Amino acid sequence: MRGRKPKPTEQRRLEGNRGKRPLNTNEPTPPPLPDAFDESPSELAENPTAIAEWSRLAPMLRQLRQVTEADRGALIALCIEWSRYIDATHKVRELGLVVTTRGGYPIPNPYLPIATKALAGCNKLWPELGLTPSSRSRVTIAPKPDDDPFAEFDAPPVTDATRH
Repeated sequence: MRGRKPKPTEQRRLEGNRGKRPLNTNEPTPPPLPDAFDESPSELAENPTAIAEWSRLAPMLRQLRQVTEADRGALIALCIEWSRYIDATHKVRELGLVVTTRGGYPIPNPYLPIATKALAGCNKLWPELGLTPSSRSRVTIAPKPDDDPFAEFDAPPVTDATRH
């Protein structure tokens, strides 16, 4: 994508739409998920960092109707990637950017690429779940088709008694 990222629709409404570009009025409103969605899934068991991220994101996304049951896998993947990123950055902080091998040679900390790849994974998943302001402004709902070929059958039949 070239140029600036678009501002969210709500932010454009608050600031005023100086460019007079059309606002996204078709932002999705998926059906509400049950409160049970907030409970951390078994896939995150024994990973307290991922469980904490699920506990932070799931209720917020559910209340905003930003996710559906179909997004559960992507949210699990995001929590796991975030956990990897946090764990790897803690190790980098603990050991430093450069570590010494057993032979006494300095090398870059092997946790650096792990942290970088995990953050790259998060950066790919955040927009998919609508967790960035610009991604929320690009989400649309497909309009309902007006050219329903069977629409004539929705109206009650016309009889001789109703014509007069």
